[in-house]
Formats: sequence, structure tokens, C-alpha cells
Amino acid sequence: MNRRRFFIGAGAAALAPFALAIPGNAGELPQDGVDWFTNVPVQTQDGRTLRFYDDVMKGKILVINFFFTDCDNLCPIATDNLVRVQELLGDRVGKDIRFVSISLQPEHDTPEVMAEYAKKHGVGPGWLFLTGKRDDIELLRHRLGFWDISPEVDADPEQHLGTVRFANEPMHRWTMMPSLTSPAALVRSVYRVIPQFV
Repeated sequence: MNRRRFFIGAGAAALAPFALAIPGNAGELPQDGVDWFTNVPVQTQDGRTLRFYDDVMKGKILVINFFFTDCDNLCPIATDNLVRVQELLGDRVGKDIRFVSISLQPEHDTPEVMAEYAKKHGVGPGWLFLTGKRDDIELLRHRLGFWDISPEVDADPEQHLGTVRFANEPMHRWTMMPSLTSPAALVRSVYRVIPQFV
């Protein structure tokens, strides 16, 4: 990824909350989240098959990013940064808060490959690495807002690595930050979607 383009885009992302655009209901989430986010099957790094909305999102506080294990530029740095966020949040991760990393190269990133990646980066409990069928992953990428209006830019996986999303799914509260923001600032973004922690 072009470093200058990343930081320009990341800086713009930091300026405003993230709202999912929904046809006919702009800026609002549907009351039944499964209709929008779908229940496509996904596989975790430990080989479990989950339904995306019901088993991953529903009722959770979420920290969501996209990655791929072959990425040798931004992904390892972003993952290490999120590991520090996980450490700062402590035992809330896995209870109140769930981390979710979704592979942009699902054909390569098998559960075994993702498990090795997670181990290499010192990922703790409460963090799901997900893979699945390419069409399903592409659907999730768009439904979660990781897309670009330019088809050329959108087709480049590296353009979707620079942002992390924070969500309070039950309250429909969403925000976003550049993935290389300081861990302390990212933790504050988590707290913004959890009013009782502010």
C-alpha cells in the first residue's frame, strides 16, 4: 500500500464516526441485524464453523479488522498494535468485548494458517480469526463498510487494511479509527461505543 495514501485516508477516517449506509434507510442500522450482516458460515482459527451474525456479532462489543497472513507490510504492524489494545482492555476481551479479524485471502488462510499467525503475534483469548468462501467474505467486507467507491481501488486488498471498526452491536453504535493509531487512543474508541465505560 502506498504509505502516503494510507495516512491520508486513515486521517480522514479518524475525523468522523462510522455509519453503515443502508439502502432506503441511510445512516441507520436495520432492527434485525441478520438481514444486513447475514449469517454466512465462517471458520475460526481453531476450526469451528460459525454463523456470522448469530455466533460472531449478535449482542457483542466488537473490534473488527481485515487482514491476510501473507501481508508483509501493514498487517503484522496492525496486528501487533491491536495485541497491545487487547492487553490494555484486559479480561474484558472475551467477556464484554470480542476482537474479529477477517481474512481477505480465504483460499490461503486456512484455520491452521490463521492459528499459526495468531500464535506468532501473541494473540490472547477472545480474538476470532475468520475465513470462509470468497463470495461470503466479500459480502461481509462490503456489509461491514470496508470498500471503496473506485472499482480499481476496491479490488486491491491492501486498501482495506488500514482501518479498524468498533461496534456496540445491541445499541447500533459504530465508530472507526486508523489501525496504526496509538493503542491508548484505540482503547478510547472502544469506550466510545460502550457508554457505561466512559
